[in-house]
Amino acid sequence: MTTVAIPGTEVAARLNEAFPGVVIEATQHSVTVPAERVADVALWLRDDDQYDCKFLNCITGIDWMEHFDVVYVVSSLAKNQTLIFEGRANHDDPVVPTVNNVWMGANLQEREIYDLMGIVFSGHPNMKRIFLWDGFPGHPLRKDFLALPQGHKPGLQRFPYEFPAGERSYESLTSPEGPRAPAVPRLRAPLPGQTAAQDLGGGQLGTGGGGSTETRFGSFEERQPAPPPVTPVEGEIVVENVDPDSDDKEESP
Repeated sequence: MTTVAIPGTEVAARLNEAFPGVVIEATQHSVTVPAERVADVALWLRDDDQYDCKFLNCITGIDWMEHFDVVYVVSSLAKNQTLIFEGRANHDDPVVPTVNNVWMGANLQEREIYDLMGIVFSGHPNMKRIFLWDGFPGHPLRKDFLALPQGHKPGLQRFPYEFPAGERSYESLTSPEGPRAPAVPRLRAPLPGQTAAQDLGGGQLGTGGGGSTETRFGSFEERQPAPPPVTPVEGEIVVENVDPDSDDKEESP
């Protein structure tokens, strides 16, 4: 049975009845409300008999440069229907009420959004980073992350291969007094470590792993170096290796 997606325009009409003037915008896909009304709207959607949104599918954030949208996908398992609502937050100081008290599944997701996008969820029981360490400069999924305050420039000044039109380097993006962004490597065969992997006599890269003797570099036997010649010591008898299937075997007297 296909899950029914409830149009944002339909949800907007119901929300405006429950909270007059709360809807900022509505489309076929979602409905947007001010950040400060997110917790009220979430509780209403969960407890409303028609929508019954007792399950939180996921939360994510979108950086529109001039504002943030926190996107909530919620569902009713009993009614097999789903809808999307968004909370719009100020870009300079993004604060959104937590919905952890409405859906406990929001706990870690809100911490992830705070960690990577810098959106604070007020009222959260443990609002701290979840991936990066305390003191990490900035939030790496924000679009202004490559231009941190006080002139700090983490990593590349642009994402890899986002060069200015007609250029293949970062020369025009580097200020004379600022740090230079490193060149972006072009990956051409052989890849780093590939040559060394071909010379390995064992291990997963050298033999294909899992007991396999065939690799993308040829069979394992084909890549083995020839054994060094045996230099007999004076008085020592050297026994040559004899193929047991050969017809050239000498018969014993």
